[in-house]
Amino acid sequence: MKQLILSSVVAFATLAAFAPTTASAAPHKAKAHKLCKWDARHHHRVCHWVH
Repeated sequence: MKQLILSSVVAFATLAAFAPTTASAAPHKAKAHKLCKWDARHHHRVCHWVH
């Protein structure tokens, strides 16, 4: 179970790394900005796009 969480965190981090290039290519996402917060339980930063 822990490995599943870890792999999803890695996948999410990879996705977050590519997200800025995707957002700059899409004009309708121009108003969106990235909101990051620290997830103390999983000991990593969680970022997501908000409009």
